[in-house]
Amino acid sequence: MQDDPKMRKSGGRTALPRSRMALLIGAGLAALLGLVAALIRADLIHPSGRVPLADLHGGLMVYGFLGAAIGLERAVAYRSGGSSKPSWGFFAPALGLLGSLLCLLSLMVSSHGDSPAWVRVELFGGIPWTLSMLVLTAMYLAIWRRQPSAEVLIQVLGSLVGLVGAAAWVAGLDASVLAPTWLFFLILTIVGERVELARAVFSDIRLESGILGLSLLTVLMLPIQAMAPAVGYPLLGLSLGLLLLVMASHDVAKGTFRHGGLPGFMGTCMLSAYAWGLLAALIWMAAPLDSSTYWGDMALHALAIGFIMTMVIAHVCMIVPSVIRRPLPFHPLLWVAWALMQVGLLIRLLGTIRLYTPLWKAGNLLNVLGILSMMLTVVYLAARGKQILASKRYRRRQPEGSQTEQVGTLALRTDLVATSATVLVLVAAMVLMALRPTLAVSVGAPSAGGVQEASSKSVQPTGHTSRATIKVKGMAFVPDTITIDAGDRLIVDFRNTGDQRHDLVFANGKSTGSVPVGQSVSVDVGVLGGDTLGWCSLAGHRQMGMELKIKTRGGIVAGQGQSSAGKVALSHVPSAAKLKSQAEKSDPAKAALPPLDDQGRAGTRKYALDIKERKEKVAAGLERTVWSFDDANDSRDSGSRPLAQGPVLRGRVGDTFEVTIRNKGSMSHSIDFHAGPAVPQTMMRNIEPGKELLYTFTADRAGIWMYHCSSDPMSNHIANGMYGAVVVDDGMLPPVAAEYVLVQSEIYLGSNGGAADAEKVAAMNPDIMTFNGRAFQYDAHPLKLGKRQRVRIWVLDAGPNQPLSFHIVGTQFDTVWTEGRYLIGGGAGGNSAAASSSSAGAQVLPLLPAQGGFVELKVDQPGDYSMVNHVMSLAEKGAHGILRVS
Repeated sequence: MQDDPKMRKSGGRTALPRSRMALLIGAGLAALLGLVAALIRADLIHPSGRVPLADLHGGLMVYGFLGAAIGLERAVAYRSGGSSKPSWGFFAPALGLLGSLLCLLSLMVSSHGDSPAWVRVELFGGIPWTLSMLVLTAMYLAIWRRQPSAEVLIQVLGSLVGLVGAAAWVAGLDASVLAPTWLFFLILTIVGERVELARAVFSDIRLESGILGLSLLTVLMLPIQAMAPAVGYPLLGLSLGLLLLVMASHDVAKGTFRHGGLPGFMGTCMLSAYAWGLLAALIWMAAPLDSSTYWGDMALHALAIGFIMTMVIAHVCMIVPSVIRRPLPFHPLLWVAWALMQVGLLIRLLGTIRLYTPLWKAGNLLNVLGILSMMLTVVYLAARGKQILASKRYRRRQPEGSQTEQVGTLALRTDLVATSATVLVLVAAMVLMALRPTLAVSVGAPSAGGVQEASSKSVQPTGHTSRATIKVKGMAFVPDTITIDAGDRLIVDFRNTGDQRHDLVFANGKSTGSVPVGQSVSVDVGVLGGDTLGWCSLAGHRQMGMELKIKTRGGIVAGQGQSSAGKVALSHVPSAAKLKSQAEKSDPAKAALPPLDDQGRAGTRKYALDIKERKEKVAAGLERTVWSFDDANDSRDSGSRPLAQGPVLRGRVGDTFEVTIRNKGSMSHSIDFHAGPAVPQTMMRNIEPGKELLYTFTADRAGIWMYHCSSDPMSNHIANGMYGAVVVDDGMLPPVAAEYVLVQSEIYLGSNGGAADAEKVAAMNPDIMTFNGRAFQYDAHPLKLGKRQRVRIWVLDAGPNQPLSFHIVGTQFDTVWTEGRYLIGGGAGGNSAAASSSSAGAQVLPLLPAQGGFVELKVDQPGDYSMVNHVMSLAEKGAHGILRVS
């Protein structure tokens, strides 16, 4: 190396190769973009100006980052191994980085509604990536000519798979269909590298040919996976599992993981990588991969992070020095990156098993942090390392002209023929799907019943692109129907001209993401061969009519399909026993009426409410998403109180309420106070995420008044927990020994961990009923009253749909007040002689949704008295509690 005129020494250190460093830094920047895309894709960050970067996550990580890095490492090795020092191999990483840059630029241009139809990220980014894979394949073939071996042939196969995958993306096939193909470019490259690096254990000719044969088998499964996923994924998983089992059983890692230092680190990384790869194979063989679960995502990331990135970090101390001419000594910091990746995958797996989105998101975040940690550690070690860790590779050489060499030559010829045939089959299948894109089926796309099937019929692409602009008016898309020719590519420019956030999701899984008011996003729906649908996926919006029909002239006419796309069915509504058990384990909501502290003087009441969206445990193994108003001074972020229902606000007639509402959620919300008059367009307008509103009103009339979110659909927002009560009295009520507030509401269970089922809400068929946000909580934690003491119970029916016939078993009410008048009792304030008669009584307080009132009574005998909704089916669903008299 000292004789190389392009290298010089200064102070004993070899000069940094600037061109290589530039390419390596470019690959790192592509990785950073890919990680940002991963965070957006997982809904962990929300950029204000939306360029749909999330759609490029896979391409940036596979071709922009790892593909360019592999091309750079191979170019360095190819140049150093030849007497003529060829440099053309560096076009592979350079083209990879060019593709990443053009992807980003074309994405920024195409996200604007006025961009030309030919500006497609698949063309501008995909073509350089395809050329990069072509150069990489040419390098591997040149290396094969120098040193024909099975391990090089496996790497040739991997680069050809990467080439075909990139070309298929340029031709219009969806990235979700091609994801396994892209990953197998990396998997086969790693398999070939492991066989090459561990020649001592993989040197048997039959073993090498067996590994090559299994590699060929996995490649043959890729077209089947793309066109018939129900059959292809299990076969692909089986072939991958066999390949990794053979590799793991022979790899030196099973012995070196016990050692210290670099050998132990590499061995541990590689064993964990094989484990994650085998898990991915098992998922493909056995787990459901539809969009209602996270299993498909788990399999891809078990391979991408668990196998590929873990193998990368295992070999990073060997790969990077060859590129940068600097030693990269092993350091325990590398364990941190490895641990973050493994823990992130484990948490991601738990989120997949439990179908619990926060866990899945947490795993995503840790995986991103693990990859970032690896990159930062490499930079640190390259800059600060003082020792060179030498890695020696043992190669067993056979005597020239021996019988073993003749057998090996024959085996290599057979391997080459088999590899060529396999690649031809893969290319033919991808060409077929490129000519007929609807042959490719994405298992991850949500289905809209017959719509998806209609769009999956064979159609010849016309090469023409249709473009449509969709706006919002109220709760509808305008226009609500698009007609194009079958085989056209459709690009939709979505402009949110409504008054709250919306999105537009299509049956093939393409989506705009959540779009704020006034912003625009373009989405490439793809080539369509039949009628299909788009809709707004925000809770309840589709049920209110936000559906877009796409019709194709000469295409397949789809059936109506089901009314909600991709809905996860709930397996079981919890029994009353399970609901009571959960109530016993949880803290109850405060039922006592908050005190007044102004000694009867009218004044100003100031409150602050935070809108939040959180998970709440309903019963063992079951959660739901709750949207709620939280008292800013009494957050429910910790503890086990019910999350639904806002705080009870208290005041007197004449008080002015100043309520600050801060939207800390992810969608548009609003508020409507029934307790005082207000102009709806001013006070009840939508509040965007991160914004706040000051709502003021004067309480001129006494009563118990409802407040609730007034964003459409109101029924759904109320059903998700966005309601509360304001109690306003006129100072005329006599004192009582105890005063409570009970608010009835309804729960409509959606998917486990999800928000309310909008269809159930519309059908007015609740799964669970509650007092103050949780079913049966006052059975587990009874309200207290002394015998012969008077109690006043304020009651509100928050709905959104069911009536309340409030009754306390074994008692009679001597005072009943509702909606501005006494029905029973009240002395001179009664509305009739019967109302003010001391002998009159009542058994129920009847309320419709949004109505309220109060009852008063005394109980002479100690005991437990059931408080129920006397619509008994509703009481049995949870509108039930105990008044304990002692």
